[in-house]
Amino acid sequence: MSEEPYYYPVVSDNLPKHIKKGHQLVFSRQDLSAREADMFALMIAHMRPNDWETSTPHYEFTSHQLSEWLNVESKHIGSNLSPVANRLASRKVGIKVENKKGDTEFDYRPLFKHIAYKNSVLTMVPNDMLKPEYIEYNQGFALINTRNFFNVKKEYSKRLYELLSRFKDKGFEMHTQKLDELKGVFGLLDEAGKLKKDKSSFKNNSVFMKRCIRESIKELSEHPQISKELLFLESEKGDKGFELIKKGKTIVGIKFLFRWLKLATVDEFNQHDALIKIKELELKRINGNERLTDTELEILAMSYRNLGREEHALKVEQSLAKRHLEQKEQQAASQTQEIDDLLDKIDTLLDINDNPDY
Repeated sequence: MSEEPYYYPVVSDNLPKHIKKGHQLVFSRQDLSAREADMFALMIAHMRPNDWETSTPHYEFTSHQLSEWLNVESKHIGSNLSPVANRLASRKVGIKVENKKGDTEFDYRPLFKHIAYKNSVLTMVPNDMLKPEYIEYNQGFALINTRNFFNVKKEYSKRLYELLSRFKDKGFEMHTQKLDELKGVFGLLDEAGKLKKDKSSFKNNSVFMKRCIRESIKELSEHPQISKELLFLESEKGDKGFELIKKGKTIVGIKFLFRWLKLATVDEFNQHDALIKIKELELKRINGNERLTDTELEILAMSYRNLGREEHALKVEQSLAKRHLEQKEQQAASQTQEIDDLLDKIDTLLDINDNPDY
């Protein structure tokens, strides 16, 4: 019996605009260098569910495509990417699973069946044991801007960017992340859930906060393109992009504070449009003495940034951040009042009905 022929999906010279990454992969435990993450993302960006209809797909990328997309000189493709491919071939990913007792565990599986760079062609064969994680999106997915992802330099910044990209819908808020789970997402934990030997410096939470969180937020917020699509808000204590959740003096979780600006992309919003919007909105605010909506503030900040007026954009964003905190406080106060009203109503009903037993 002859073996089933390999299937090679067509890879065009046009880089896909987005990487569609399933929820399980986004929140998996993986420890990839920046270049390894780029190569892995390159395959995911080109992967489609129907690629798996006949057999495990084999993705091929030419040296010309790799040079253009990963910004590596053609003559250095082999020397730069061959050792990366070699390391990537042995990488595992920890997928979160729930056992019969309801406890959370991680199942580690290799990312690939095979990777090779030969005759100026990179061949990547995904592990078919991970097929559901690669192509099933019933738990949701991150829609990651491909070019921006490749342009981010540091591995932890890339990981944070794809993590935040899971929550682009305004009605779908990112909940507080447990500190230990975040350490796993950033690739610091081994299969037993302990810090890896080569990551021992991260035992100190201040090191984790500095390298994985603060420096990542700084790189993303200063990126010329990402800063126009992703807005980091300040916490009440002045931390940009996050709020620490503590139990006593111990950090137990992190709440990321951010908003995606989806109204006008970099490609669609030129300087002429920016000037018009600034004039329209500032006159409305100053002459008309009208309070701008959150959406209008987002447009105004983006307009200033497109004109290189960073200081003006920051002032608008600070106003947005302040408004965001005020809204949270109002929601908390409203919820407290709602609870108080409900308890008062229950007490009244108990009095009327002679306080029956539970």
